[in-house]
Amino acid sequence: MKMLSILLFAIFVAGSNLYGRAASENILSDKSLHQSEIATSISDTVIVPIAIRTSFEKKYPNATTVVWYRYVPDKTKPDPTAWYYSMDEKDYYVSFYWDNDDYIAWYDDDRWIRSSKTVDNIELPAAVVRSVNAQYPGYRITDVDMEYDQNRSLYEVKLVKGNTKWNVHYNPDGSVFSKKERSYTPAPPNDEIISDFETRFPNATEITWYRYVPSDRVEVVPNDWDYNMDANDYEVRFTLNGSDHIVWYDNGQWVRTEVPMYDNTKLPTAVNNAINSQYSGYTINDIEQDQKANETVYEVELRRGNEKCKVHYTAMGAVVKKKCKMM
Repeated sequence: MKMLSILLFAIFVAGSNLYGRAASENILSDKSLHQSEIATSISDTVIVPIAIRTSFEKKYPNATTVVWYRYVPDKTKPDPTAWYYSMDEKDYYVSFYWDNDDYIAWYDDDRWIRSSKTVDNIELPAAVVRSVNAQYPGYRITDVDMEYDQNRSLYEVKLVKGNTKWNVHYNPDGSVFSKKERSYTPAPPNDEIISDFETRFPNATEITWYRYVPSDRVEVVPNDWDYNMDANDYEVRFTLNGSDHIVWYDNGQWVRTEVPMYDNTKLPTAVNNAINSQYSGYTINDIEQDQKANETVYEVELRRGNEKCKVHYTAMGAVVKKKCKMM
């Protein structure tokens, strides 16, 4: 699914890393900056103060794929109660890989103030899972992040059913810390995009187009598939061959298709063979097909007793990544 997220919406601009990579225009959304204008700019090389670098290296030893960015404040000043309220253009954030997870951390006045990491839904505490099932029956979890600062840890769960979305922040005990509802608003694209769509999916039915809303997206870093998408791009939801589909267009070009699947017989034979060999005795709870221009991946959630696993397979049955957890 996707990579990295935290509260609602902010924009950041990337320069280069510490070693002076050439800067380019980079936008990173922070989900807690609510519905305000997008701030963009082009930054020079990012020179990170040694106090911040030292703090980061101590907190996250042996972190890899480390990329630093200068924080660019949103044009609208946030609410004084927001955690990012005091941050300004002298502050920094960093994306990195540590302890088998993708992270982002924020630094304000040389102090670490917050981190988030992408987690699979199978990693949610059992109490949170029970709350989600009780409070949002029929909703599909599209994204989960764990967020923490000096005071608390939270799980942000994004849920979708039909045209309705909820962003819910749960405490680890399953109680709700905060929540926000949002509805999709249909919006047709131009004729060129519609023509491409009809060529790719000629038998699609129940078609509804939406503008891509940057404030709805997960926190995006430059190597994410939707990094370049903005409010001029589109998402389309439809039914094809009895399955729901979600497709994205960036600058008029198809970039991704997601298909929630409910029947493992529709998996490629090589994937089913791999599952039967590697996870004999497990039950398949959920399947999703993620298709991009250069690859198709099948995300399979399995369960046996108190153990849950999520495995990503190529169409040839090779494992891309996997994660298991005892519930």
